[in-house]
Amino acid sequence: MSTTVDREKDCPFLLRIFYRNGGHNLNNQYTVDSVPSDELSIYTWKNATLEEIAQLIEHVIPEARDPDARLAFRLVYLDSERARYSSRDIGRVVPANPTDDHSKTLDECKFFIGDYLDVAIFIGPPASIRNKYGNNNARRSSGPGGSGGRDGGDRFSGRLGTAAGGGGGPDRGRRSFGGNNGPYNNNSRYGRPPQRRGDRF
Repeated sequence: MSTTVDREKDCPFLLRIFYRNGGHNLNNQYTVDSVPSDELSIYTWKNATLEEIAQLIEHVIPEARDPDARLAFRLVYLDSERARYSSRDIGRVVPANPTDDHSKTLDECKFFIGDYLDVAIFIGPPASIRNKYGNNNARRSSGPGGSGGRDGGDRFSGRLGTAAGGGGGPDRGRRSFGGNNGPYNNNSRYGRPPQRRGDRF
């Protein structure tokens, strides 16, 4: 049974999110004394959905804003019986192709306060799809005009490097979330903006 949450009355908790481009962090990177270096911290509630959390991540991580981005979520928790951290996959968010995972809440994923989220950020289609259609795309590219589309253009052209806010490069500096019209004003359903480790709350 899901926990009933009133975001106007219930205090949000601190959720620590660790991310990595191209794959998940390893379980052995989580210990009592250390965690992976790339971290986001947000304040949220147990009825927050994976889609909401993905949207918060997109505000901070340029790669997550790529039109072809896929975010894979993994729950990391302390296994008291084995005296070590364990993990399990809880869902994927693909902004361009919503699925049932988008509406999953932390509570439905059996999240307990103190657990971590490990998020893998992938760009482009899964390897299985690339392998399946790779040869067809190669044949298309050799057609009339030397391009794959009907109008002579690549169907992916114009999509690379167009992350929101411009500059989808490696810059990971702190970004401004201020202003009454921003996504984190006092009326925001998300509460405080994401924070990188070391930022002041």
